Order: sequence, then structure tokens, then C-alpha cells
Amino acid sequence: MNERIEEDLIDCLQGKATSEQVKRVEAWIGESEGNRAEHEQFCETYYRLRHAVAWDKINERQATRAGRKRTGTRRLLSGIAAALLVAAGTWWIARPAGEESPSLPGMTRGGTREVTLVLHDGREMTLSSGTRVDLGYARAEEDSLAGLVYKATGVARGEQEYNTLIVPRGGVHSMIFSDGTRARVNAGSSVRYPVVFGETSREIHVDGEIFLEVTRDASHPFIVHTARAVTRVTGTSFNVMAHEEDAVTEITLESGAVTVTAGGETLALVPGEQARVDHASGRVARETVHTACYTSWKDGLFYFDRMPLDELCKRLERWYDVTFYFLPGDARSRAFTGAVKRDNTLQFMLDFIEKTSSTRFRVNGEVIEVHDK
Repeated sequence: MNERIEEDLIDCLQGKATSEQVKRVEAWIGESEGNRAEHEQFCETYYRLRHAVAWDKINERQATRAGRKRTGTRRLLSGIAAALLVAAGTWWIARPAGEESPSLPGMTRGGTREVTLVLHDGREMTLSSGTRVDLGYARAEEDSLAGLVYKATGVARGEQEYNTLIVPRGGVHSMIFSDGTRARVNAGSSVRYPVVFGETSREIHVDGEIFLEVTRDASHPFIVHTARAVTRVTGTSFNVMAHEEDAVTEITLESGAVTVTAGGETLALVPGEQARVDHASGRVARETVHTACYTSWKDGLFYFDRMPLDELCKRLERWYDVTFYFLPGDARSRAFTGAVKRDNTLQFMLDFIEKTSSTRFRVNGEVIEVHDK
């Protein structure tokens, strides 16, 4: 491939090519099977770099050329955590300037669904900026930046009163508890908590996924209850993923220290470790992990480390509120490593997976069939 064709190809991929450039590329591709294969390899490399979350600092032209010359497409991005990699092949169709891939109906962005607050007396309200609830000895207010914020204004009397925050599939929400502990609640999750914590401990109940930055208070341990485990901390940041429909509950420690009790066993974790509770056996095991793979969702990323496609699709289901159905084949176990911004549309995610693997999708309303090429 000469330098002129490289420039034409990149302009085609960026949507800047003239009709003359498009014709020149098409003619070059048609000259031989070798050119066609080189075109596919070039486009695969470019596509992965172009959509990598490298904070927009990658020089696309230099990186594409240098990577192809040094290592070839398959190994080019092995050290770039922000690129999506698979072991299978890929393809790309160059389009003239102004021609875009068709969008599918309902392919909206995740993180946009309404969040519900259920008060202790059963009343429900949809949260929006400026929502404010006077609870007598506490006040809850929806802040456009901080999310749902609780502030104690007095002393609780009698039994503790609990509120529940419900984040539907396709949503995400932040909140600050009355003790200052910050939480980020992921799609398809709920958290039940006291309006004001008690005198001896701070306890919440989680169904789904939540990331917590716990305000340090050694005399009042923070305790997270899920259906399969109890996690105790005094001041730390960690992630809990406890969807009942999953095969495991995962507690991942980012900083500080926690103890996890499940199935009659207790594990003390240090940063970079994860407790995995098997739902079938009830046993708990310790693993050393790359924490970003389990916590980056709070920062707006999908981050994967050799993640099977069926697990990846579970996360996409919760984020985009769709259902994936796997047809017979090898697609379910195909592994992905890397990161992609969560503010992309579902259409983008499906295109991205298709263009970097031999997986294909067929959309039927909100059900997406997954099959091999």
C-alpha cells in the first residue's frame, strides 16, 4: 500500500474523502485479493484506534501506520487498555463522505431512564432536578451534580425509617447518604437505606450494583447487605455487584479494607482483591483483579478483561434495556478486552462488536439475536 492510498483510506474512514478518492480506493481494492486483505487489516486497526478511549490524544494516521509496520493488527493494541480487542477477524465497508450507517429504531443511549424514590410510607416519586422531600428530622434533595443528597436536620425518634432508590435498566444515579458516604448506583439496581443511620452502625441493603466511597467512622461500621453476602467497612471505596439472576456476587476493593462474610466464611480483602460468592454453592473465594474492570462503569466506561460475550451482553442489557438471545454457535464464549465509552448508542456498540469480531446481530424490536458470521 503506497502513501497516497493510505491517505485516501483514512479520509474515507473519517468521512472526508472526495468522490475521486473513493473511486481510487475502490479501484485499488479490486486489483487483487492481497489488496482487499490489506484494506480489511488497515480498517480494523484504524477503527479500533479511532474509537479507543485514549482521551482523544492518539494521532490516528501515525498510529495506524506505525502499528501495522511494527506488530500487525492483532497485536497492535495489546498495551492500550482503551481499545476493544477480540481474537477473531473483522471487516469494514468504506463509505463516501456524508453517508452514515443506518440507525435502528429504539437504539438510544443508556443512562437516561427515570429514577424512583420510594419513601418509608410507601409513597413513590420520580426524581428530577430540584426534587425536595422534608422527612421531619432529615431532608432529601435532588442535586443536578451530586444526585440525591440526604442531610440530617434533627434526631431520629423511634424506629429507623427506610427509603429505597430504584434505578431501572437503562438508568444510573448518584446519591449521598446522611453520613456523607457517596454512592453511584448502576442500571437495574436498587438500594434500601435509613434516612438517618443508627447509633451503632450504618447499614444498607443492595440488589444489583453499587460503588461506594464510605466516610470513615471507626465507631460506626458501614455494612452492606446483599442476598448472598455481608460486607463490613469503616472507610473505603469498593464495588458491589449482586444481581440475583447472575451466577456470582462480586465485592471488589479499590482502597481501604473490607471483610466479606458469606456461606459461613469470612475474607479480609486488601486493595486489588475481589471476593466472589458462588450463588449455587454459597462458597466465597478470593481473587486478585484489575479493579478498573469492575469499577470503571461509575466513570462512564465499559471496561473488559477477557470478558465472555455473554457476560458483556448482560451489562449491555442493563444499560440499554434490551434482551440478547444467543443462537447456537461459539459467540457466547468469545472474549473481549478493553474499554469503550458508555455514552455511545447501542447501535454503535453493536456495530463495534461486529466490526471487531465474527459476531453478528439481528435486531427484532428490543430483542437482539446473537449469532456467528
